[in-house]
Amino acid sequence: MGGALSVRGTAASAAAVLAAAGLLLVPALWNGYVLFYYDSVDYVRMSFTWSLPVFRTMPYTLVAALGRLADTLWVVPLVQALAVAWVLFEALRVLSPYDARRALVPVTGFLCVFTALPWITDQVMADVFAGVAVLAITLLAFGDDRLTWARRIVLTLLVAVGTAVHTSHVAIIGGLVAALGLARFVLRRRVPGFRPALLLPLVAVGSGVAMVLAVHWVTVGRPFVTQPNSILMLARLVQDGIAKRYLDDVCPGAAPPLRLCQYRDRLPPTANDFLWGDTPFDDLGGWQTMESEARQIVGETLRRYPVLHVKAAFALTLEQLTMMATGDGLVNMEWHLRQTIFHRYPQEYDDFMQAEQQHGIPFRLINAVHVPALALSTFATVLLLIHWWRRGQWRQAGLALVVLLSLLGNAFVCGALSNPNHRYQSRLAWLTVLVVAIGGRSLVWRGAGWDEAVNAEWR
Repeated sequence: MGGALSVRGTAASAAAVLAAAGLLLVPALWNGYVLFYYDSVDYVRMSFTWSLPVFRTMPYTLVAALGRLADTLWVVPLVQALAVAWVLFEALRVLSPYDARRALVPVTGFLCVFTALPWITDQVMADVFAGVAVLAITLLAFGDDRLTWARRIVLTLLVAVGTAVHTSHVAIIGGLVAALGLARFVLRRRVPGFRPALLLPLVAVGSGVAMVLAVHWVTVGRPFVTQPNSILMLARLVQDGIAKRYLDDVCPGAAPPLRLCQYRDRLPPTANDFLWGDTPFDDLGGWQTMESEARQIVGETLRRYPVLHVKAAFALTLEQLTMMATGDGLVNMEWHLRQTIFHRYPQEYDDFMQAEQQHGIPFRLINAVHVPALALSTFATVLLLIHWWRRGQWRQAGLALVVLLSLLGNAFVCGALSNPNHRYQSRLAWLTVLVVAIGGRSLVWRGAGWDEAVNAEWR
């Protein structure tokens, strides 16, 4: 009898995960094909050529290569949707008072309506793994005693993959684990109930970094975590005006003169324009020749104008925190991917050309819902953190804390060290809506007895 119940429970869980994954695939199904960002073309090409551009890393190519193995790019969002659905199921099972098998589909639907999660999931991009890794870290740190070893192993693997697939994820996930370790050390006597488990998160992050090194060693012939990124920092300095300030100071007497000096009065207004537009950067040889000069300018500006750098980093972090609109870069990609899809996935070329993305997706209407919902849910997450912390509900408090720390870390890494884009923050902002879905009624229905029961269970 017990075995039959177990089988039925497993089948119900699997059915819930599959149904949730189906909801996450709705934007791609409506679009008529998978979704693409500007960077997607490189990952698709690299999965066939294994030739690494100077501004990319290789690990996400292994995910894109699933399309090559299956002879269809549809497998990429399918795998990503299954990963998201399963982690959501585990989060509800461990961190919420609900029956995860019943709650998963409604909660996923809630996230699909109010956040960018399905749009991120359906792209051939690494962004979806940022949220997956953050949620998996939360489960390993605050729900380890409710996880079987099989679940712990899968979650650890997902954190490792999520860390490896993008350079920014290494900094964000690694910084998140470091912050949890610091919080545990500082609060060990004052708040003895707050004791995040750190062993498996550390193993996961270490495995992710090892994965990056190994993949590059095998595919490129040398182990490294990231390629030189001084050019990316130079682009941010162009946007901030710090590069112009430096060039104005040194160019009149520079010996030997910097090549960028001749363009100091014609620098573009944004980092993206500098890197990808028709700019002096291209005239000077671009990524292949500008690294040395970029490194010099970055180093010299740090030495000459440290206060300007600090102010810019603070301002850019705040700016990135507020940029969470859905659909950044999901524009007509016919000009950008047409030849790649035609040569690599010819059987899907017509689907690509006829996709809604090539005709314009109404993200202005979508963001009329998403942006206010994300702003309100971020504020609610802060309130829930305070509420759960005061009541000693450490699992839920841990969830809210990890989500807020990840948003702050993401804003710094992407905003201050690169340049702010809506895409960066929206890939994690959906987690605040999940926090509200899990705990919102504990603020609203405190008199109904639910909160007291949960508080006793989680202590």
